Amino acid sequence: MHEAVQYSKAVYDLIEQAKPATAKRIVEFGAGDGAFARLFKNKGTAVDCVEIDNSLRTVLGNHGLCVFRDIREIESESCDFIYTINVLEHIPDLEREVVELRRTLRKDGTLFVFVPAFRMLWTSLDDETKHITRFTRNTLLSALRGGGFEVTRMEYFDTLGFPACLAVRFMEALNVFRYEANSVRFYDRCVFPISHKLDGVFRHLLGKNLIAFARRA
Repeated sequence: MHEAVQYSKAVYDLIEQAKPATAKRIVEFGAGDGAFARLFKNKGTAVDCVEIDNSLRTVLGNHGLCVFRDIREIESESCDFIYTINVLEHIPDLEREVVELRRTLRKDGTLFVFVPAFRMLWTSLDDETKHITRFTRNTLLSALRGGGFEVTRMEYFDTLGFPACLAVRFMEALNVFRYEANSVRFYDRCVFPISHKLDGVFRHLLGKNLIAFARRA
């Protein structure tokens, strides 16, 4: 996502929208190298990070971020806001992890989820990043409700990403396309700005990703 500057900014803006103004303790579940947590830190907002990967935890620590290996290390009902970006699609026992996310949130605490959408959009990038699934509204809603959350808003993101991924699938089948930094930068610079504007019209119909705002029930 570092190559997709405008895309990442749009995702960060969504996290900011979801974050309650009164939130004191914020946690990023699956923080990676801390791209979003560092943006918060630079604006004076502390974010605790959960990251299973040992090398990435070292990176997070070097950036001065508080890091946990597992969500189970965080006290019950101690968080006001949790966000997770492109993480839930990697988890085999998703219901168990969603229950843990709920456990750590205070009553009426908020969860923001960003995941890839639609199995039909599966490309080599899903294989490379070891995705287990891609979500639909129904499967994500089921996972969150099953874990004890009330979903207050759900919509798709990156409208033009839908046909773009279908095109990639076709070209990969013909062995005439491979993901590279230049292709990501081109999409981010030339296509995504249009796609993001179209989200205002098509966000309830389709998109490359799916977002959810949820509250601890």
